[in-house]
Amino acid sequence: MILLANEIVKFDDLPSIRRGYLEGLKYYYSIIQKNEQSFVEFTDLYASIIQFGYELARINQDESGASYDTLAAINKEFYPDGKMHPAFIALKLEVALDGISECLMYLKKKVLS
Repeated sequence: MILLANEIVKFDDLPSIRRGYLEGLKYYYSIIQKNEQSFVEFTDLYASIIQFGYELARINQDESGASYDTLAAINKEFYPDGKMHPAFIALKLEVALDGISECLMYLKKKVLS
């Protein structure tokens, strides 16, 4: 049990670590999605952003490990040659993309292993 704001909450009632990182992914993706139309001219990148949202929705339904791997693979497409795609930098979305990468890293490291 844990004491939160003068309430006793059982650990079973707290959100899971997986759910927390999934919510983080959804939050950071929503920031990028708000700028989705700015990516239209970058055809491959735009398709990857759309695919990322599709896979994120799939995870939300069944939380399958395969979709986490797919998200990680798509995330690599956001970093051509190991560097953040210039479109994310131009739109000042570095923090959102870094947040996605961090959530995916922790999901792979802590939750899926």
